[in-house]
This record gives sequence, C-alpha cells and structure tokens, in this order.
Amino acid sequence: MFKGIARSKVMKDLAAKAAQIARIPRPVMIRGERGTGKELMADFIHKASPRVDKKFIAINCAAFNDELLNSEIYGHERGAFTGADSRKIGRLEQASGGTLFMDEIGNMSLSFQERILRVVEYQKFERLSGTETIQADVRIVSATNADLEEMMDENLFRRDLYDRLTFAEIKIPPLRQRREDIPHLIVHFVRCLHKEIPNIVTRTFKRETVEQMMDYHWPGNIRELKNVVERVYLYGEENVIVPDCLPKEIGGSTFTITADSFDEKVEQFKKKLIFEALEATGSNQRAAAEKLEMTYDQFRHFYRKFKES
Repeated sequence: MFKGIARSKVMKDLAAKAAQIARIPRPVMIRGERGTGKELMADFIHKASPRVDKKFIAINCAAFNDELLNSEIYGHERGAFTGADSRKIGRLEQASGGTLFMDEIGNMSLSFQERILRVVEYQKFERLSGTETIQADVRIVSATNADLEEMMDENLFRRDLYDRLTFAEIKIPPLRQRREDIPHLIVHFVRCLHKEIPNIVTRTFKRETVEQMMDYHWPGNIRELKNVVERVYLYGEENVIVPDCLPKEIGGSTFTITADSFDEKVEQFKKKLIFEALEATGSNQRAAAEKLEMTYDQFRHFYRKFKES
C-alpha cells in the first residue's frame, strides 16, 4: 500500500523512513487520523523487519474493557475468572518472535497502562492468575488518532509509557494533504475488487470524476475512499463512472432511475433500496434487512442478484 502505490513525495519519504525504522528492534508509535492506514503501516514495518517470518498479531484496545483486554493481551489460567474453563494463550505469546500491533492505545485505562509499561520495559509478564513469569520476545507497534499530548496534560495517559512506546514515531498525513495519491489508490482498489470478484463488469472512472474526488476533503481518509470506490464501481449501471455517480457529499447526485421500461425501472428501484439500506447501516446486511422489513434470506437473495448485475 505505502511503497508500491503512494506516489506523493511525503508518502515515499515516509515509506523510506518506516523501512529504516523496521530494522531496529524497538517500539514504534504510529499517529494519524482515522482511516489513514495505521494498521497497514504497522504491517509494512513488520514485513520490512527481520521478524517478517514470524507472526503479526493485531488487537484493537478500544474493543475491550479492562478485564477482557488483560485476558486478550496476557492470556489467563483456568479459573482466573468466571467462565475461564481452560488456559488461554494471550496475544503477547501468540506474537512470540514477531510483532504485536496495539491499535487505539488512547483508549487504554491508566491501570492497564501501568501493567503494559512493564512489558514494554522488561519484556516480561504473567498470565492472569498465573505464577510463571514469561519472557516476551515481541516488538510492540502501537497506534492512535487521539491527542496523547493533551491526554498526558490531563493525566489520562502516562508519560513514561508514551516515552517507551515512541522510540520512533511515524505520523501518517491525511489524504487531503496528499491528493496526488488518490488516482493511484483508485486503481489499486479497483484491481483488488477484480481479484476478489473476478466476474464483475469492468468500469472506467472518467477523468472529471477522478478530479472531483481529488477536490473532496476525505474526512475518513483512505478507508472512506475505498468505500466510495467500491460502491460506485459495484453498484453502477454504466461502464463509465461519471461525477453524478458519486455520493452527494462528494458532489455527485443521488441514485437515479435510468431505465426505460416499467419492469427495468422496478428492478433499478429495488436495487436502489437494497444498497441505500446497506449504506445507512454501515454495510450490515442483517440490519439492512430489518430496515427494509425483509427477512435476512430475502435480503441476501436481492443483494447477490444486484451485486452481480
């Protein structure tokens, strides 16, 4: 993603910096807005490092409360808590010899920060309710879109942990600051679609469409761009994707009915309802089915039909 696709000078320089950092077995902090590709950067660092043949294990710290996060990271012994019927190997042990990517570290509680500090500093830990001290050989790469400086000022994030996690720091710029990457990212996402769904219709982005996409500020960054490319490419009716095909927030028009015959108009309207419901529910098919008061099987039938059309 970063080395082969990014064409802007800032991203080429960033990829070169990341490749250099990758060879040094120390913690790395990745900063950037949501959707900028922080996990992709962490994976790039892992693959450019001497640990490339070992595991890359990722965990989103925002997805768990303290008890579950401790269990996920360190593992637990049988009987550690209600429901712990057997020993569980945590992410630290799973990543032995490789890289542990900890995303959304700004969501860690102070008590969890205190415990992970010991791991970063001494590479040692115990499973929950365990007595054996385990030596960890893991490189920790962390990431956040939070303002850690403000959090440290408010005593919500430990300065000593920040210092230990940031032997090196990489800041990924938002997409609006490297718009020249957008055409190449569009091509990349289209190629990925054709690999994933070999029988889809080949479509072309008109030059004016790409220019309009380059003018948009992309608050969701690469993740938002990928979502838009996939939607207009898969849901489009014509072989050429014109500006009106884009979502209205990017300057395009809303979905329009273009067919002539009554039956074709009905089919297009059904397709419009299916994909608008998907968009409104964040691509959650069960929620989209409920929104349209359909069964999940009915929704899946129409989704498959219109996705391949």
